[in-house]
Amino acid sequence: MSGKKCPTAEARPGMKLASSIIKESGQVILAEGTVLTASFIEKLKLMNLEFIDVAENAAAEAPTPPTSVETFGAVYDNTLQVIENCFATTRYFKEVPLIQMKELADTSVNLMADAAGVFGYLRIIRKQDDYTFQHSINVAIISGIVGKWVGLSGEELKDLIFAGLLHDIGKTQIPIEILNKPARLTQEEMKIMKSHTIEGYKMLLGEAGINESILCGVLQHHEKIDRTGYPSGISGEQIHPFAKIIAVADIYDAMTSDRVYRVGQTPFEVVADIRQEAFGKLDPAICMTFLNNILDYFIGAKVVLSDGEEAEIIYQGHHSYPTVCTRAGKFIDLEVNRDISIVSFI
Repeated sequence: MSGKKCPTAEARPGMKLASSIIKESGQVILAEGTVLTASFIEKLKLMNLEFIDVAENAAAEAPTPPTSVETFGAVYDNTLQVIENCFATTRYFKEVPLIQMKELADTSVNLMADAAGVFGYLRIIRKQDDYTFQHSINVAIISGIVGKWVGLSGEELKDLIFAGLLHDIGKTQIPIEILNKPARLTQEEMKIMKSHTIEGYKMLLGEAGINESILCGVLQHHEKIDRTGYPSGISGEQIHPFAKIIAVADIYDAMTSDRVYRVGQTPFEVVADIRQEAFGKLDPAICMTFLNNILDYFIGAKVVLSDGEEAEIIYQGHHSYPTVCTRAGKFIDLEVNRDISIVSFI
């Protein structure tokens, strides 16, 4: 991003950074593209920075819609870096760079949600590290897709995507040793981890551009319709629709993700689990909409089967598992033949 040097003393709210501000340790304090607030400027002055690079007034280039796994991956990687920097800024300053995250939600994330092969792309480009940041992007993308399926559009859909991107922002206030612990959390650690919904809500409350729907999506995405969720244990009719959609996206992405302590399930296994077990916990109408639409996204995908053969998904009926055609031309209905399963995407 082209920019010019500006004395920190002359910085004003609304200016955009043209280059990142980095500590000697290599930690990004404020990322390139961050829109300065009065609070950010005061903290930069306390750091005794004489100059900062601010962006010249120039029209932003519209991102190209991803049409292949390569272009999707490029947009995703850029988005991932920005989100990682935004979370670092939030942890360090205890202030969310909302203008930058809103811009990201309205552009890159929205475009990725429109990609024809989005669910397959998300499977292919997964990385084991950076789970928290990937998860925030994935939940925002999936929430946007489900939002469209249930009839949301316009500003309401944008708000849902933004809420999905922000849903775990409270985790920036959770100690790193708990957040990244590879083993099962203790009861006390779990209590601290669960506080991320309230922490996120408190950080966003009263901020410009954050309406009640976004706040509810952040606060309530772990609530369950049978009152077994947290933080408040409220019932189905009290849970905001945004939170119900984000809950489905959150569970799907978490279950399909590889973690240090377990390998993620395939989408077909997760869909089968949701179909059997999620009702009573999640909103049934949203669940059915999700289940009835998601598997169609994988038709045409190339996969590896548990017997080592490569195949293509050619048909998806009303069941959880598809029919595939192997390279040798053999058709296998995986709903009937449970001895063979999909282990990975090509």
